Amino acid sequence: MTAKVSAYIGLDPVIVRRSEGRVDIGTYLREVHRSEGKIGSIYDSNVTAYDPFPGAPQQQSNDPILDAIIAPATSAAVDLMTNQVGWKVNARYNLLSYEVNGAWTRDNSDSPVSDLRKAIANDPKMQVMIAHGMDDLSCPYFASRLIVDQMPGFGVSQRVRLSLYAGGHMFYSRPDSAAQFRRDALAMYAR
Repeated sequence: MTAKVSAYIGLDPVIVRRSEGRVDIGTYLREVHRSEGKIGSIYDSNVTAYDPFPGAPQQQSNDPILDAIIAPATSAAVDLMTNQVGWKVNARYNLLSYEVNGAWTRDNSDSPVSDLRKAIANDPKMQVMIAHGMDDLSCPYFASRLIVDQMPGFGVSQRVRLSLYAGGHMFYSRPDSAAQFRRDALAMYAR
């Protein structure tokens, strides 16, 4: 098993064996680019940044994508709100806050899968396309693959389908993936 998992994910067999074949996301993102002294983003494991503490036992930096976009995205949002919308506030604006994110209580009490099943059962014309970037580890596509594979047929096959695209969490930022996503969505409406 160690050899197969190592071959699939590109990590040293010693790391895979130590993890008993169940490599967690954080370890993967830290180890897959270790030879370059970099860490990968959970949103797209191919987007990397230098690890500021490569010798530390745990990652001591934030996500490479989020850290890179916080300042420009916040500036753009503030500009939009003040100059376009006309909403002027004399306070600090945080588009993304690690502190706020860490304070969320996640109790998993909602059931989107049950809601989806009920909606599809209730509407015989409803179709669903679940789209994922293949390198997105914040929303791993295989979880959706399991959900889709366990859905009833509801009389017609492929009413719920999983579509995978090159890229990460925002796969549509890649022109080829965005174009394919558009084609797939249009094809769904043509049925």
